[in-house]
Amino acid sequence: MPRLHESMEMDRARIGPNYLRTLGTALVAGREFTFHDVEGSQPVAMVNEEFARRYWPGQDPLGREIQSHGQRLAVVGVVRNAKYRLLNYSPAPCIFLPVFQDYDDTLTVHVRVAGDPQAFGPTLERTIQELNSELPVFQLLPLGRSIQMGSVFQRVAAIFAGALGLLALTLASVGVYGVIAYTTRQRTHEIGIRMALGARRGHVLILVLRQGLLLTAVGLAIGLGLAYAVTPLLRSTLYGVAATDSATYTCVAGLLCVVALVACYIPARRATKVEPVVALRYQ
Repeated sequence: MPRLHESMEMDRARIGPNYLRTLGTALVAGREFTFHDVEGSQPVAMVNEEFARRYWPGQDPLGREIQSHGQRLAVVGVVRNAKYRLLNYSPAPCIFLPVFQDYDDTLTVHVRVAGDPQAFGPTLERTIQELNSELPVFQLLPLGRSIQMGSVFQRVAAIFAGALGLLALTLASVGVYGVIAYTTRQRTHEIGIRMALGARRGHVLILVLRQGLLLTAVGLAIGLGLAYAVTPLLRSTLYGVAATDSATYTCVAGLLCVVALVACYIPARRATKVEPVVALRYQ
């Protein structure tokens, strides 16, 4: 049964025999449409897993009836969930109808080929024209290109987000460099005393780098905590990566550490070149 105030509008797809096999979508239970599912035969339909889970939880959907546009349809198959409109949407209930029973003149022909799909375009168009010269054929696209076109706005948003992230990384690097350079200069007298007492330049270098990396570690801890708390809000805009993807967190943290190390190295290197006598006189 539908939930209270739930809209019963859902995706409907008219498909022909071997559609699931062509697209590589698994049939979970029952059968696929055949050439016998034509006008005049028993009206049938297939549903996806989400439809069966939503409306018949824990029950066998095969043989049950659904009503679509005033027509009662017998469920003959259950199809594995897939992405029907956008890649970043959660699985939604979907009904599949046999095209020979519920014909629509705006059909999409899916062809599975071995090799370059673009090379088969002229052959496919010529074959359709031989069947009916009045049938217009347009938008011959590989499935991958079609998916790219369907996600163009998400990809543009990702590019802008990446550009802003790069800008933030640049500002963070400049900030780390400025802080370390300033604090190192403030410690010039201390560094001079250390070197006068026998500290080697390598020890001074490690001392300054340690200070910068400590600040970076604190910033990373705070930043990763905030990111872990906020990124689940972006779950609906992500595809192919989890909101708490460990590889992404590791790569970003590693990149920030490398940037911070480079930003710390310049003032640390400069500190090692300070002559002890000059440093001791520094006010």
